[in-house]
Amino acid sequence: MRQPKPSEPKHLTASQAAALLQVSPKTVSRWAKEGKLPFVRTLGGHRRYPDSEIRALVDSLSERPVGEEGQSPGTRTA
Repeated sequence: MRQPKPSEPKHLTASQAAALLQVSPKTVSRWAKEGKLPFVRTLGGHRRYPDSEIRALVDSLSERPVGEEGQSPGTRTA
């Protein structure tokens, strides 16, 4: 696979984006159709997803809010 030039933005396939998001490629395609994920179309009509935006989404989804006393929300104490 060729390496992108520094000025060339990197784009992911549905399978690559799905692996990062831990969902199926069909889910990635559905989210794109619904306008939930940004994408560009190749000359062949395939969707490609911006690497930086997908990784930013993964980072934002992995952040979990912490409740009082360092507990996760919904955690009960005896």
